[in-house]
Amino acid sequence: MPKKSSDLILDEIEKRNVVPIPRWRFIMKRSVFWILAAISVVTGSISMVTAIYVFLDNDFIVDRANIETLFAQRPFIEEVVESIPYVWLIAMFLFILAAYYGFRHTKKGYRYPMLRIITASMLVSLSISGVLNIFDVGKYIHRYLIENIQGYDHLVYTNEIRWTQMEKGLLGGKVVSQSIPEHLIVVKDYKKRLWTVDIGTAEIHPGMRIYPGRYLKITGVKTGPMTFQAKSIRPWVRRAHKSAPAVTPVTPVAPSATPAVTKPDAQNP
Repeated sequence: MPKKSSDLILDEIEKRNVVPIPRWRFIMKRSVFWILAAISVVTGSISMVTAIYVFLDNDFIVDRANIETLFAQRPFIEEVVESIPYVWLIAMFLFILAAYYGFRHTKKGYRYPMLRIITASMLVSLSISGVLNIFDVGKYIHRYLIENIQGYDHLVYTNEIRWTQMEKGLLGGKVVSQSIPEHLIVVKDYKKRLWTVDIGTAEIHPGMRIYPGRYLKITGVKTGPMTFQAKSIRPWVRRAHKSAPAVTPVTPVAPSATPAVTKPDAQNP
């Protein structure tokens, strides 16, 4: 008498020594894919908010006062194309693909088409990046990388690079010390080089205060290996302001060898 199909299946199971898989393994596997999808969406949001900051920090968007000076030597379109943070956009795209892969392998993820999953992931990442942008997360991530990670400046063309062209009269960075009597400040650029800047005759942006910890954009003339004569000074981030009277230039005083350090009296913008 021929065996029933159920008996054949049982015989095959015994022959292959098949054992049942515990339910907790399926739960863990699904949880791992959900975690992968969630982490990928969040990291994609971080990449997106950093890309937004890097691009919007460029002078052709936030500081039009110097646009003619900055772009006198190269076309505007070339400057815009080079300023696009491709590395962050690629990172964001890869994280979106990782989010798609993770969600696709969840319990019901196979039911949704790829385009819908990717679109939803991008929308969620965009929403999270909007929240992160309120707290300037992109700015802090970018500044940490540009100042501490070697090689990052070769992956992006940013305002820090644009304002580290002292031979062309452009110096940007953070004020690390200040000597008020001698009208000197020490500025650290993104390569961690210290520049002694004479601001005695500089035209200062209306309403702006200079103090250690503040980031500045300085135009002027390089006067020595690590010295700079300032002509104009403005904050790194341009803020909306009402018209104010021009600041009267300060009469320069002979600089001292070592500027005294003053404590910051306000928060960095």
